[in-house]
Amino acid sequence: MIKLYRQLEGYWFSLPEKIRFILVGGFNTVVSYFLFLGLNWLWGYKTALWLTYAIAVNLSIFTMRYYVFSSRGNLLEQYIKALSTYVVTIIGNFAFLHWAVEAGLWPVWLAQALYTAISTLGLYLLHKYVNFKA
Repeated sequence: MIKLYRQLEGYWFSLPEKIRFILVGGFNTVVSYFLFLGLNWLWGYKTALWLTYAIAVNLSIFTMRYYVFSSRGNLLEQYIKALSTYVVTIIGNFAFLHWAVEAGLWPVWLAQALYTAISTLGLYLLHKYVNFKA
């Protein structure tokens, strides 16, 4: 079993970094988006956004750190940098959702999808050049 994992890992890390980012980021995005939708259904978008970030940020930090950027730097230092990035992201996300939903521009599901698409490039650049730079 370990041999199979090592083979799969070898194949995975032979993929270009941008492809790994798209795949891991896609996985993280799907998980967090559907988590957001479920929590939104239960408690509304404001509570759902905070709870989703509390869960999804940790998933994203650890999967991006290892499976995309193969970082071997100081874990605590990188975690704090990445967490800082996500604090800024959630503030922007909250402001965008509040503006889009309360103004009646878009339904919550569409506004969140738009923000996710817009923020993806910025997250990639920050992760690559700041957060997980070894």
